[in-house]
Amino acid sequence: MTFQVLIVGHRLPGVSSAQFKHHYEKHMSHIQEMTGVHFPQSHTRRYIQRTDGENATVLVGSQDDFDYDVLAEMVFESKEAWKRFYEILSIEGNAKWIQEDESHFFDRRRVKVVVLGETKVTERKV
Repeated sequence: MTFQVLIVGHRLPGVSSAQFKHHYEKHMSHIQEMTGVHFPQSHTRRYIQRTDGENATVLVGSQDDFDYDVLAEMVFESKEAWKRFYEILSIEGNAKWIQEDESHFFDRRRVKVVVLGETKVTERKV
């Protein structure tokens, strides 16, 4: 059974949604290089659509409900695989680089991370 983690991420004040996305993509490329074979099986980033650069394209709810900028899902082979990934990120030089890089775009004070449970998918019948 896989081990899945969800990250709710926010950009720093003064960082546009386009800048946030650009920097986060570069950041993840470096994280992938840093962790090598211990990178998650997948790291999916879903950015909130902000057509005008600021306001979410809300279908139901309010702008206040969508103060975050990205939902990122990491899928690992197991909890042990996640632990190894996290250990690599925690190595002093790596952790320092991550903190420094994120200080330009990612609001670490507001980040939320949770382990996901069972996933169910319903697909259209043809």
